[in-house]
Amino acid sequence: MFDVNVIGTFHLIKAALPLMKKDRKSRGPASIAIISSQAGQVGIYGYTAYSASKFALRGLAEALQHEVIADDIHVSLIFPPDTDTPGLEEENRRKPELTSIIAGSSGMMKADEVAKKTIDGIKKGSFIIPCNIEGELLSIATAGLSPQRSYLMAFLEVIAASPVRLIGLFFQWNWDMKLEIDPLERMESSSRQKVQS
Repeated sequence: MFDVNVIGTFHLIKAALPLMKKDRKSRGPASIAIISSQAGQVGIYGYTAYSASKFALRGLAEALQHEVIADDIHVSLIFPPDTDTPGLEEENRRKPELTSIIAGSSGMMKADEVAKKTIDGIKKGSFIIPCNIEGELLSIATAGLSPQRSYLMAFLEVIAASPVRLIGLFFQWNWDMKLEIDPLERMESSSRQKVQS
């Protein structure tokens, strides 16, 4: 998963960059769009490898943006929720129930809706491109030191950071309650593991 999501993205960009940079000033700005996931903004139960690979894309995109902005190349990082595709349908057959509950809290979008949000965001020159209201809130909550090209969005991120953090904590606490195992069950599980060892 890491090889496809991160290493594959890295090698594709590395192969394309020399041609993108060539005569860039005379051709106008260019864009690189990297598809992450809302699971690349918040770790989700059942998505350990997937979330790690999608979080890594953020570091790649942020560093890359610093390296290519002087060449008039703009990087966009897209954070879609679950997207209605054959891949998601297959994934849902094996996904743990708790993962479905947590991931489902952000809803599902059609692929053409995600594509439209992506293209609109690229045209605006946005670095972070969320695809729904939950994605907007996650983008504010995880803005950190990410590039922000809109003064209005920068202002909103600063003003909304504390309330969004509070909302995020309520979500996390709710998920934690769903993950909690009965103490007796935990002791029995621990005892079974010791016996098996």
